[in-house]
Amino acid sequence: MQTLFSKWWNYGTRPWSISFQLLLIVNSVLGIAIIALLIFRYSSEMENEVHKKYLSLNDEAIAIHGAASHLQSDHHTADIQSYIDTVCAQMRKATLQCHSIAVKINGKLIQAQAHLDKPPELFSTIAKAAVSKDHREQAADHMVVAASYAGDGITVYVSENLNAVRKTIRQDLQLQLFVLGSLGLIAAGIVNVVLVQVVGKPLNLLLETVDEIAAGNFGAESPLFKSDEMLRLSQAINSMSQTLQNNDRERQLQMVKAQQIQQYLLPSEVRLPGLQAAHLFQPADFVAGDYYDFVPLSNGTWLICLADVTGHGIPAAMGATMLKSLLLSAAEQPPFDTVSIISEINRRFVRTVLPGNFASMFLGCWNPETFEFCWASAGHDPGYLLNTSNEISLLNSTGMLLGIDEDAQWEEKRLHLKSNEQVLLYSDGAPDTQSPEGELFGRERLLESFRSASQLPNQYGLEKMENDLSDFRLNSPRKDDLTLVLIKAE
Repeated sequence: MQTLFSKWWNYGTRPWSISFQLLLIVNSVLGIAIIALLIFRYSSEMENEVHKKYLSLNDEAIAIHGAASHLQSDHHTADIQSYIDTVCAQMRKATLQCHSIAVKINGKLIQAQAHLDKPPELFSTIAKAAVSKDHREQAADHMVVAASYAGDGITVYVSENLNAVRKTIRQDLQLQLFVLGSLGLIAAGIVNVVLVQVVGKPLNLLLETVDEIAAGNFGAESPLFKSDEMLRLSQAINSMSQTLQNNDRERQLQMVKAQQIQQYLLPSEVRLPGLQAAHLFQPADFVAGDYYDFVPLSNGTWLICLADVTGHGIPAAMGATMLKSLLLSAAEQPPFDTVSIISEINRRFVRTVLPGNFASMFLGCWNPETFEFCWASAGHDPGYLLNTSNEISLLNSTGMLLGIDEDAQWEEKRLHLKSNEQVLLYSDGAPDTQSPEGELFGRERLLESFRSASQLPNQYGLEKMENDLSDFRLNSPRKDDLTLVLIKAE
């Protein structure tokens, strides 16, 4: 229930589409206009028909007056009574069952026999209606419409029940109003169709094109339309799409060049004396903030470096390039110990990197003559040393990250590598590799992968670890740069 309510609430709070708003406004206006027209039509037709009924009653009163005048001069009052009874009966039979006729001769009232059972005040009501401005008057339980004609001492009153008149008229009017309302609905339907075709459909097509562009399909084009506004909007979207496609193509070319430059800066086919070395470099984007290198020193030793600049993409890649330049510069002159080199790199890195940016670095120094391996680590993930007994030792960090404190200090650690012992260096993209469900690969799985790969030659072992990471990640996108460096003492 909560989920359904949330969906309804989210739908209710979304902005309405232009098409829906136009249709809502137009249909509301048309609906109000049709209802107002029907009400006005009903009211005016009803008044018109009631007025026609009054004129008919008035003509009838004139005719009855002429007959009554003739009967009065030649006959007795009884003949007038018989005449109005006959006329009233015929009228009630032909039209309504509420037709009333009364004749007043020299103050004497003669009514149709059919009305003798009516309340005495009914005639008073009819008389008032006959002389009122709208010829209507309210009786006890109904309203009457009446007409009168007077002359030669004779006054004739003719009336009908207005409610019954309206009921009869209403039946005719309902058909007229139904036809008129149907025509109004047809007109509204035509307007809706026109709005959908002229506004709604083009807008939907334009939105589909914009959605395609937003999804990365630069160059998608909207069809052209016949209306001026839609045509210009379509042309503007197509122009924007083409511009985005051109810019994206140029960006892709620039990124490919940047990737080639970064690949060129990384070591390739380097042979370290006394070591087997294998390395893997996989950027999360075109370029990476990871950096690794093997640098020979003038005293016969080799620097083995793996660094990770915060973030990824172009900014991180620029930081990695900067670290390579600083490393090569610091390695040109003695002293060649790892602490002196990493301290010099940090001193310059602090001065050039943007505030808030930093990097981790594992810097090892390999002496092929003594098999001594020294290292200093600036906040980098611990390296793994796998000895011949299949035991793991951690090569932990020996100081803070680069780029934070110009006067930071590090400690150098030393060990002797025995034949077949292996060292794994990695960036945090390895343990932070995620499964499609968001689970991290973690250091424990990385250690197990390292152990199982240790029985293979270095390059094949590294490929085995790459496959383990890839199988764990499946088809989910890589979220961070991945670098692995695997060395094995010969």
